[in-house]
Amino acid sequence: QMKAIDLKIFLLSIIFFSILVNLFEGFVYANLYNQLIIFSIPLIWPGLAHGSLDIFTAKRFNLIKSNKSLIYFLTIYISIPIFFFYLWLNFPNLFFSFFLILSGLHFGISDGESKSYLHKKFEILLRAIIIIILPVRFYIDEIKEIFLFFFVSDNFITSFHSWSDLFLYLAIFFLVFFLVSFLLNKTSKNLIIELILLFFCFIYFKPLVSFFIYFCFLHSVRHLFYEKLKLNLSFKKLFLKTLPMTTLSCLFIFFLMLTVTQNIILNVNYIVIAISSLTISHIFL
Repeated sequence: QMKAIDLKIFLLSIIFFSILVNLFEGFVYANLYNQLIIFSIPLIWPGLAHGSLDIFTAKRFNLIKSNKSLIYFLTIYISIPIFFFYLWLNFPNLFFSFFLILSGLHFGISDGESKSYLHKKFEILLRAIIIIILPVRFYIDEIKEIFLFFFVSDNFITSFHSWSDLFLYLAIFFLVFFLVSFLLNKTSKNLIIELILLFFCFIYFKPLVSFFIYFCFLHSVRHLFYEKLKLNLSFKKLFLKTLPMTTLSCLFIFFLMLTVTQNIILNVNYIVIAISSLTISHIFL
C-alpha cells in the first residue's frame, strides 16, 4: 500500500497531465511558451520554493552560526552561479555538460530512497539517466530546440544522442536489478512504483512537460516535505518561510524577462543560462 504522500502527488500529477495532453495536445505541445504558462504556478511553488530554504539548510549543517558566517555564506552562494554563468558563456559545451552531470547527480542523491551502498549508487545513476538521457533518446528534435537556448553546438547534441542508446540499456539493466531486489525483499514497493512512474513520465511526455511534472510534483515536493520534517515546521510555517526568497527569485526572473521585452542587453538565451546557473549553489548545498 502506497503511503508516501510525495509519491501519491507525483502519481496524481501524471494522471492529470496525461488527461490534459490527450485532450489539448495541440495547445500543450504547440510551443515551449504554452508549456511555461501551464506550469507557471507550480514552477514558483513548490518549484522555486524548494530552494528557498537553503539558508535554513545551511544553518542545520552548521555552515551558518553567526551574522558574519551568514555574510560569508551568502557571498559564496551568490558568487558561484555568477562565476559558473561567466564560464558557461565562454565554454558552453563543457559547462552545459557539467550542469547536466551535476543536475543528474543532484536529482539522484536528493530523491534517492535506497539504504544499502550498492543500491544507493545504482539508484542515483538510474534516476540521473532517466531524467537527463531518456528525453534525448526519445525526443531528439524537441531536445535540439531546447538545447539551443544553452548555446551548445549541433555536434554536441548529435554526439550526446549517439550515446543515448547505451544509457537506455544501462537504465533497463538497473531497473531489472531493482525488480529482482524487490522480489528478494531488498527493495520497497514504493521505490519500484516510483521508478516505473519516472520511466513512463520521461518516455510518454515530451521533454519540457516531463521535466516540469517531475521537478514540481516529485523533486520539489519531496524536498519541501524533508525540510518540513527536519525543521519541525507546520505546513503554514513552511510556506511562510519559503516566501521571502521565492519572492526575490520571482522578481529577479521578472526583471530578466523585462530586459528582453525591452531589448535591453540580454536575450532569452542569457536568461535561460542565468536561471540554470542560479541552481548550482543549491545543487552543491
